Amino acid sequence: MLQVISERPLAAVEAALRRAAHRHRASVLSVTHVGQHLRESTPAEDAYVFCICAADLYAALLEADIRVSAFLPCRIAAYTQGGRVVLETVEPLDFCRLIDRPDLAPLASPLEDLLRRIMQDAAAREGLSAPAGSVLHRGGLGATEDQMSVRGAIPQRIDCKGTKVEELGGTGHHDSQGG
Repeated sequence: MLQVISERPLAAVEAALRRAAHRHRASVLSVTHVGQHLRESTPAEDAYVFCICAADLYAALLEADIRVSAFLPCRIAAYTQGGRVVLETVEPLDFCRLIDRPDLAPLASPLEDLLRRIMQDAAAREGLSAPAGSVLHRGGLGATEDQMSVRGAIPQRIDCKGTKVEELGGTGHHDSQGG
């Protein structure tokens, strides 16, 4: 396991990890709050899992052996333990060992280096005062995809029958009959 101790509070890790991934030509696909499943007896501990996409590095591994797909996308866990924030991920070289393909190590090493650099960059305290979007986007039409958060987003359809929220409001009929 690759492990980095962060100097940042857990609340600041997500933004830092997104910026670090972007700087290293990767992206954060999703964020899952797994700490919500902890028992109430451990309120000081929390955890998030970040799915990281490094398409170029993934492509080389997948072309060599499709079984690597069982381990992708790579995940970085950020959790509090004993008052510290820890970033941790499985080493991509372990993927090769698990599928009995040590010959894939030259393809897995760059991915491992990338994950290590992203975690170290996100854990570093330097640059904490920079605005969240200053590194990602310098003008134009607003927020980029990496700056959007889908936490708490309302789904397009709200039940298994395909009902939309906007269909429940109003009269239930199309307001404009057209002309």
